[in-house]
Amino acid sequence: MKNRKVRVVFQPERKEILTSIKTPIREAIEKAGVKINFPCGGKGICGKCRIRVKGKLSPLTSVEKKHLQSVENDVRLACQVAVEGDVEVEIYPLSLISFPKILTDRINRKIKIKPVIKKIYLSLSPPSLKDQIADLSRLERHLGERGIRYPLTDLDLIKRLPGVMREGDFKLTAVLEKQRLLVVEKGDTRGKNFGVAFDVGTTTVVGTLIDLDTGEELATDALLNPQTSFGEDVVSRIDFLQSHPEGLKILQKRIIGAINRIIQRLREVGEVKKENIYLATFVGNTVMQHLLLGVNPTNLALYPYVPVVKRSMELKATDLGIRINPQGSLYLFPSIAAFVGGDTVAVILATSLSNEDSRKVRLAIDIGTNGEIVLAKGKKLVCASTAAGPAFEGARISQGMRAERGAIEKVRLEEGKIEVEVIGGGRARGICGSGLIDTSSQLLKEKIIDSSGRLKPSSKAKEWSSRIIRKNDHNGFLLVEKEKAQDGIPIILTQKDIRELQLAKGAICSGIKILLTCLGVERDEVDEVLLAGAFGSYINPESAHLIGLIPTFPKAKVRSVGNAASLGAIMALVSEKNRKQTEKISEGVDYVELASYPDFSDILTQAMDFGKQE
Repeated sequence: MKNRKVRVVFQPERKEILTSIKTPIREAIEKAGVKINFPCGGKGICGKCRIRVKGKLSPLTSVEKKHLQSVENDVRLACQVAVEGDVEVEIYPLSLISFPKILTDRINRKIKIKPVIKKIYLSLSPPSLKDQIADLSRLERHLGERGIRYPLTDLDLIKRLPGVMREGDFKLTAVLEKQRLLVVEKGDTRGKNFGVAFDVGTTTVVGTLIDLDTGEELATDALLNPQTSFGEDVVSRIDFLQSHPEGLKILQKRIIGAINRIIQRLREVGEVKKENIYLATFVGNTVMQHLLLGVNPTNLALYPYVPVVKRSMELKATDLGIRINPQGSLYLFPSIAAFVGGDTVAVILATSLSNEDSRKVRLAIDIGTNGEIVLAKGKKLVCASTAAGPAFEGARISQGMRAERGAIEKVRLEEGKIEVEVIGGGRARGICGSGLIDTSSQLLKEKIIDSSGRLKPSSKAKEWSSRIIRKNDHNGFLLVEKEKAQDGIPIILTQKDIRELQLAKGAICSGIKILLTCLGVERDEVDEVLLAGAFGSYINPESAHLIGLIPTFPKAKVRSVGNAASLGAIMALVSEKNRKQTEKISEGVDYVELASYPDFSDILTQAMDFGKQE
């Protein structure tokens, strides 16, 4: 009976598979190649993998009863239900994965090019009875005449050397990385010297193709990180690899596959051959860099949060299966701490926060799936990490979603009317982080919520009372009526959503306050606040300031620096000096563990209040 095959049909694409009875719907979804969000990694915590199902199914679980109150009878959670017979499945619009709004813009900055990869053209004298020097020695002799003595050479190159020399009539190009001889190519291949720089984010992966001789950007491309199907945050992914015998291999395979797809697309746009890409740099948070290496990051989620590797890594392309020149080099940025990774090092590099000659006090905030904060005062740099991103990226918000098509990104309330802007236009299907901050700031301004976050309009906000409705036994604010929303599902911001926002914004704000105290910096001493990453680029600074996400800095200039992590990866790609600087940054920044800081709980509680944080 258990081996009996049943049909599972996915609508509206009418994808159909045959599977065994008792098969979890989640496995069927994976087999069919249907794209669906599992923000919590399928643990039943978020209640967002909603599907409409018709047919024979396993009984409703206690987890589903908790999340599916006041919902139609045919709605289930994909992570909780198994098939008992033939079924038809329709994915809820909010559960579908679509391509997110990915930030590729970067600040303009002049970069001094000092290539790590160099090409040297050589016209060798051919061997003769009077000159029977070995092929490798002949090459080394000519390189020595150029000031390069005894370069490191591997066995693969030595095996290919005789053929390259003679096929090119002893005219060849040596490709070197510092003192390592990477490749020997027949003929003159100068001018064909390329590299790729990657920002490997928890949610998105961004790659850039660069001419290593000139620093020119030839193409940029991005993909949703395919690991998101195992959870939107790194802790969920660590849970997955712990519970699945092949979990680590699966996660590594997914991220390397995404990187290679991006490289292929970059090559097509830039019209560049794989063999002419000799270097790739990678930045990411500490967990993502472990997963890329295929190193188990489990201890990062366990007290006292120790990484396996913190320093930079230099590898051959074949070590990870990255599809550039097989003899090409890979460079992974060093990290600072367990939850402050190479991406933060890249932000510091790109924004010159570590410039010892600067007399300015500068604060950088990078809010992604995790939030990293760095404060610089002269030679002193301190940093901290906060788990704020899951709320800002929608994972803990009832109708929250990433910044992708259908997400509300801007909100304005005025004279009883609501104006919303939706990514991609059309009808809304959820709300992303920037829309969440906009909404809360507008609710606060209109006195629909008070400083404690309670959703109960004052007498001055009677015009909005009709929009206060009950949802799951709590008050909610109706943003978009069902007639105007996608699939007829109204968009409601609940009291619980507001509490989640308060926790997230409180974590960021308290982190900033603690770093200021650590360096003895007063708020009126801060000269500049830098908002890095996609979230920092898309939020309305006025809204963020109004709800107290960022404390008041009377003299500071607030500006977005775009995808600074990606820029840092590019800087290390084109300059040996910049690569060396990453090592100094990693060792020179003091990490502050917020949870162990004295009075942290009191500081966090105060920072959770809405309103300007003085």
